[in-house]
This record gives sequence, C-alpha cells and structure tokens, in this order.
Amino acid sequence: MKIFYAFTLVFTISAIIFSCQKELKFESNGVSSGTLKKDAGGSCLPVTVTGIFSKDSVLSNQQYVDVQVNVNYPGTFDIRTDTVNGFWFNKAGSVTLGTNTIRLYASGTPTAAGTSTFTVTYGSSTCTFDITVVGPPPSPAVFTLGGAPNSCTGASVNGTYTVGTPLTPGNTLTIQVLVTSPGAYAIAAASTSGFLFSGTGLFTGTGLQNVTLTGTGTPLTAGNATVTVTNLSSTCTFDITVLPAGGSGGAATFTLDGTPNTCTSYLIGGTYTAGSVTSVANTVKLNVTATVAGTYTISTNTVNGISFSGSGSLVVGTQQITLTATGTPAAAGTFTYQPNVPGSCTFDVTTVPPPNGDYFPLTNNSWWSYDVTGGTDTAYSVIYGTNTYNSNTYSEMEDSYAGAPYDTTHYRKATNDYWQWSPTDYYSGYIAFDNVEYKDINFLRENAATNTAFTPQTFTGTFQGNPASMEYDFKVANANTSITVNSVNYTSVIYMSVTVKFTCAAFGLSNAVVENDDYYYAKGIGLVKVVYTPTAILTGATSAEVNLRNYHVF
Repeated sequence: MKIFYAFTLVFTISAIIFSCQKELKFESNGVSSGTLKKDAGGSCLPVTVTGIFSKDSVLSNQQYVDVQVNVNYPGTFDIRTDTVNGFWFNKAGSVTLGTNTIRLYASGTPTAAGTSTFTVTYGSSTCTFDITVVGPPPSPAVFTLGGAPNSCTGASVNGTYTVGTPLTPGNTLTIQVLVTSPGAYAIAAASTSGFLFSGTGLFTGTGLQNVTLTGTGTPLTAGNATVTVTNLSSTCTFDITVLPAGGSGGAATFTLDGTPNTCTSYLIGGTYTAGSVTSVANTVKLNVTATVAGTYTISTNTVNGISFSGSGSLVVGTQQITLTATGTPAAAGTFTYQPNVPGSCTFDVTTVPPPNGDYFPLTNNSWWSYDVTGGTDTAYSVIYGTNTYNSNTYSEMEDSYAGAPYDTTHYRKATNDYWQWSPTDYYSGYIAFDNVEYKDINFLRENAATNTAFTPQTFTGTFQGNPASMEYDFKVANANTSITVNSVNYTSVIYMSVTVKFTCAAFGLSNAVVENDDYYYAKGIGLVKVVYTPTAILTGATSAEVNLRNYHVF
C-alpha cells in the first residue's frame, strides 16, 4: 500500500470514529490518571531492571523494574504488565501530581531462556521493556568500575537526600562499568552518611555500560557524603549532598557560576551523535554557589532534539551538580543550552554526524517516525530483517500508522543506487492500478551531479478495468542542499524530484503529468520529507506532506 493512500484511508476512518464518540467525563473516584514515560518507538523511558531472571526459578521482590509515570490527577494506581514466558510485573499504591517512579515487582516463574518483551499498562497508556531470562545459573561477570580507583566516571545521582528521611526507589546512583566478560553482577555502595546503594543483574555483552544502583537506608549527617562503590576488583567514589533535617521543605538559593555568560569550567560527559538516543552517560556538570541550603530542580531549553535536567540538594558553599540529557540529537553541529535559572549562564554541546553515511540507511532496527500533513507523530517505519526477491536481497521495512502495521516495503543498495522492490504504482500518491505487480524501482542515487536525470521507468497495469501505464521520471534536483523539517535543519541532503506521468486511452490521457513530487534524503539519516503535488488533471486532489519527527539509525 502506498504511503499517502494509507494515511488518507486512516484519516477517513479516524474521522468516522471520532464523530461517534460521546463526551468523556472524569469522575472524582480517587483513581489517578496520567501517562507512562516512553520514547517515540513505545519503549518505556527511562526503565531500570534489577535482579537476575533465571529459567525455572521462582521470582520474588529481588527482581523488579522501575518505570516512570507523568501524573496529571493524583490518587491510587494499579500498574501491571501482561504475562509473558510464565511471569509478570505489577504494583498498586498511590501517586502524587507530576513525575513518579513506580517499582513493579516480578511474580511467577520463567519457563524458557531468552528475551521476553513486556507491555506495561497504566490507564490507557502503555509502553514496553525487555527482560533477558538466563538458563543455568550464570557465571560471574568480569568488569571494572569506571574511574577506579578515583572518582566514578560518568556517575549521576537522582533524588533528594535529607537527614532523617528514608530513601525511596527514586533515590538512585548510575555509574559506568567496563565489562570484559559477560555474566552476573552484584555491586554495592556505602556512604559516609549511613545510607547504601546496591544493584544486581546480568551483563549480556562486553564494553562500556551503565548500571543503576538503588538507594536504601536513611541519611544520618548533613553535608557532602562520600559514596564508595565496590565490586570484587575495583573501587570508585562519588559525592552526594545531604540536606539538614527539614531541609527538603525549602528550595535552595544559588547561582550558576559564570552567570550571565558562559558557565564556568563546565564538563560535558558522553558522546552526542545525530540520530542516537542519549543515555545517562550524556551529562553536563555545572559549578554552583549556594547561599541557602535546600533542594533544586533545573532543566534547560530543548535544542536539536535534546534537553538537560537534574534535581537534588545543595549545602551552603560552592559545589558541582550534574544535569542528564534526554532525547535524540537531530543534526550534527554545536548547540547552546541555558538552564531555567534566572540570569543563567550557558553551555555548548557538540553533536557529531551519525556513523552511517548512507542517504537511505538499511541497518537492522533503525526506525523513523513521521507526521502527515501537519498531524502528530503518527507514521512509523522500522528495518527488521532481510528477504530475497527476484534474486536480490532486500532489507525489510515495516510501516505502521497510528500504531497499526499496514505495509511491508523492501529496499537494497547497489553501488550508488538505491532500489525498492514494490508495487509498480508505489510512487504515485493518488493513482492505484487495479492489479498489484512488484518490480524494482530505482528511486535514489548518491554521488550524482545536480540535474542528473534517471532513465524513465515505465510500468503497465489496469486502471478501473482499462489498460494503463505509469512513468516515473526521477531527477537529482539538488545533490547537496539543506532543509528545515519540524524546526530541525538537516544538511547534506539529496533533493529528488519525481514527475509522474499516466497513460490511459479510456480517459483520453497519454503520458499526462498527473503529479510532481519532491523527496528529501539526509546523509546518515534517510527520508526527512515528502511533498505530494497533484496537477489539475486530478480533480479535487490536494497536496500533502510527510515530515520526519524522530529517528534512530544504528
């Protein structure tokens, strides 16, 4: 099914559905409402998995998952997942207005080893996460703590720490580790103020990874508490500010060092790559001077698809805070961010281009989401494997709209040309043949000069029972341009124009131009924009646009 026809059909159906809906009313029954936090692909974000899940082992409160919800009506909740592979997760309780961390405890017994995907439900909101179930008891992992034996590298802390106030699941410490041999891990951390952090789990691969430890206990003394993180072979440290008793009730008074100019000696953590989702390793450390102890919550403006935020406690004096990035950088370049503190200083973050240099990436698991003719983030495409057609191997792409799959498309690259195995009427947004016949269509060419025209590609079929043909005239309208889509500027863009010509003697048409369409492909990213423009021959047809919203290229 063609992209524009698919969307038009869904819009029509949606209009009918909405016209039949009755007015919704919310009753004050004490039940909370809100949404689960998730990314554009529907994965819970953030999500923290704790514990080892073993085949045939009964699960307990030692295995759990932390997710976050944005609550717009406080009250009770009962959040649970579906049952997959013999086990599930759930938690009931109450939440307050705003962002809440919910700990879902595991129940049941895994019946098979492998990766299981769970769907969490909170009211009408859902998101997904993966759990890896191991077979026999795993061997211990071999790893070292980042920064050992000095300060923990890339460490970040969440939550407020106050003398006399017990820690909650929202009090976490995230650290980096370098894994040299996969397996089970157990990491502990003790503070000089009496509270602890710990975490267990399974490393399934090697390399630099992030681990989130959950806090327990009650802080005993105010000031800077040094946390010592240990495993069997290494140790690193991290400082956390603890407020005096009762200090959590008031906001700190502070200034960011360097205000109102560039932040003084700020430190950027992690690598920022266009098209790659940020993680807890993507941080900025800022120097602050507090005159009144208390709590703080800071966020920045959103630029190039990402923002920074953090919360915690400050004591009187000069200290350092960490803000963590969220979102996906849209384009390469250097971008300026400003925290929402009166008269704040600014800091710069440099985003590097994605490693994939293709104009239509075909790497497995890469995904893109789009809006259609000014709508919301409704169309979604993902590469999920390969298949063979007409003796050629193609990457398979599943296309969905409003959460429902509607088509599978097939792509390959040969030298500088990109080909699509598709219905022969695919590149007409308005005319469909009666019969569905698949052919190879050459739709994009890189390293070609501006105004390079392809050999016309003509395909035959029937239209309303009459013999017909469709001709596509592809041309590289601009081999290297830029375009702004949804407030993001994309560079290194190939602009392809497509003239669609239609022949059908029954309608008196012979090679008549029925539409002039424009496609924009960004290097390392893929399709960022489509503009469908019908000619006067298509009476009543209107132009349409498809615009990139989010993506992740692997």
